[in-house]
Amino acid sequence: MITRQFPLDFTLDYPLDIEYGTSKIAFFDIETTGFVAETTYLYLIGCIYLKNTSLHMIQWFSEDIREEALLIESFFDFIKDYDLLIHYNGLGFDIPYLSKKIEILQLDYSLKDIQSLDYYKKISPIRKIFKLDNYKQKTIEAFLKVKREDTFGGGELIEVYQSYLGKKQIENLKKSRAHISNDLASIDKVSDADKLLNSLLLHNEDDLKGLVQISPILYYCDLFIKPFQIIQAGVDDKKLIIRLEYDFNFPIRVNFGNDFIYISAYENSALITIDIYEGELKFFYDNYRDYYYLPDEDRAIHKSLAIYVDKDYRVKAKPSNSYTKKEGLFAPQYHALISPYFKKEYNDKITFVEIHTDFLLQEQNLTDYIRHILSHTI
Repeated sequence: MITRQFPLDFTLDYPLDIEYGTSKIAFFDIETTGFVAETTYLYLIGCIYLKNTSLHMIQWFSEDIREEALLIESFFDFIKDYDLLIHYNGLGFDIPYLSKKIEILQLDYSLKDIQSLDYYKKISPIRKIFKLDNYKQKTIEAFLKVKREDTFGGGELIEVYQSYLGKKQIENLKKSRAHISNDLASIDKVSDADKLLNSLLLHNEDDLKGLVQISPILYYCDLFIKPFQIIQAGVDDKKLIIRLEYDFNFPIRVNFGNDFIYISAYENSALITIDIYEGELKFFYDNYRDYYYLPDEDRAIHKSLAIYVDKDYRVKAKPSNSYTKKEGLFAPQYHALISPYFKKEYNDKITFVEIHTDFLLQEQNLTDYIRHILSHTI
């Protein structure tokens, strides 16, 4: 088994230590000859870890398929000192694969007691805001303009590893013969096996570096949950315009929305543009049995007032006609978050809140509305 360890010259650009309450953080990735643990081999495990606020890398590489247990033992001996294990789709592949290998090899290890952060799972609820073709790690790297040296895909490396094993065996035989004949000059300084080894290690190294460098993708999750400051809130050209500021930066601009709402986020701000409804809407009374409907006036009035209206001009109200009308400017909401709320028709799912000075100046109501709108755009 080969163990490779060295410091890195870049930093972590997302405060994972603050978010997860520990500086004992390790990023990990595995390389295998296939997806099914029972019929394939684990040949490389790599970690990037925080040590005294700086980043370091360690890799364990199997020079022989019989070294799987040693590889796993070395990895678990290392991560026992860490509280948070970070990966990309590790819950979908790396961790189940490792767990199955542990079972097959009858090893006494488990990842159950270590906190885990899967970037893929974390960003999945908001993935449509990025508008990407897929959500593989390399695609996220490209989105964040992370560069990598490795040009191989994970599947291509299976053949590379197989070639490495074959060439390594042949080269070891040649070295043995060279030593016997004292023909040491015939041993290449950089052999074909070493070149293949470098490709295998580089792919894992770049995967791990990429995993660290895409950590700012988590800021886009924070867009929906972190505190913000309302810098602007007002109506312009039949649109409600709200500008927010955060205490962190979005590295790449994203634009997203739906039929009513458009959001643009970049650097430390997000601009929300909401189509408003201008005109007449209805306020429906919940306790319709306490009301009468006046067909000629197309409105409902309380029974205490209806006694003054001729019986020929009133009927008992139903849920669908127990309303009064209001003219104004209204913003949509997806459920009855803020009251009073208005509708176009009784069975409509979309409700509206009136935009007036009090609404725009009541910070808590406006903050609740913004969070409501943000959550429904994804």
